[in-house]
Amino acid sequence: MIVKERDFPVNLLFLQAIERRLEENHPSMPRVKELMAKQIKGYKGETAIDYPLSILPDQDYQILHSVSLQFQNQNFHIDTLLLTKNFIALLEVKNMGGTIHFDRKFNQLTQTYMGNVKYYQCPIIQVSNQERLLKQWLEQFNFPTIPLTSFVVISNPSCMIQVDPGDKTTNQKVIHGHFLPTKIEQQQAISNKQILSAKEIQNLACTITKHLKVKPTLTLKQLNINPSELLSGVQCSNCLAIPMQRTHSFWCCPKCNHKSKDAHIPALKDYCLLFNENISNKEAREFLRIPSTNVMKRILTSMGLQTIGNTRSINYILYPLINLTSPSNHDIIISNSR
Repeated sequence: MIVKERDFPVNLLFLQAIERRLEENHPSMPRVKELMAKQIKGYKGETAIDYPLSILPDQDYQILHSVSLQFQNQNFHIDTLLLTKNFIALLEVKNMGGTIHFDRKFNQLTQTYMGNVKYYQCPIIQVSNQERLLKQWLEQFNFPTIPLTSFVVISNPSCMIQVDPGDKTTNQKVIHGHFLPTKIEQQQAISNKQILSAKEIQNLACTITKHLKVKPTLTLKQLNINPSELLSGVQCSNCLAIPMQRTHSFWCCPKCNHKSKDAHIPALKDYCLLFNENISNKEAREFLRIPSTNVMKRILTSMGLQTIGNTRSINYILYPLINLTSPSNHDIIISNSR
């Protein structure tokens, strides 16, 4: 049973916000678009395992997608987490084509695709590190000690997996997506001792969900982008021009004359992704280009946002504006370029 749906990648939302507000000729724009394509590919790869997981009996498994947690200031992300009475399984999903070779001697992954060779950190090490962090995270809540296991799931069925001669461990950790139900059933046979009751599994799922920490792991600094280089203002949803102008109770685009009552909402989402989860009246005026303190207060108040601080230093919490639910394929592919 799915108890947490898969999130739309917050890093992709972050990159899309940059794309909307960065000049097209900026030297970092090619890197931004490259990372966007990578994020979209990874997201599609994760959704490819939905069918294999649906074959598993609902009553035996609690499935949580897109699990982002924090332990001692260390953030870690698990693509999919399976909770059972006997064990917990972490799934790291990779959407890769061509031929991939696992070099366990140097813990390296080599991909050969259309004549090009690329090298990556070994995903087995990656998911093993996630497993260690999850173990430590669970210990702080005093749940019964339960076996943890992890698998690297290759979602592209046409990808060929190669290992070194004599490597007898990789095939225990790396599987194609279609083999996932069988692998989980095999793990059930191995870990056949019940550790958690049905109620404890439910409590564990609720505890994980309650402590999710979903934030972009990418930063403007990593992309060599100065915050001052990003365009402020409200974007027109019709022609994508920035900025729109506030006229009475409407936003009006000086380029195409399109009008909107709530065009400030996507702009504040961008602010949340790019700069800060909270915003003051002054910061909102500067970003939305509204000179009036009272007008800005009316806009923020009308949105029903929670606040922190006292009357003189009140901040509005923007994080709930970020929608991480799964969009349509059109939303994934569409470009927001001006």
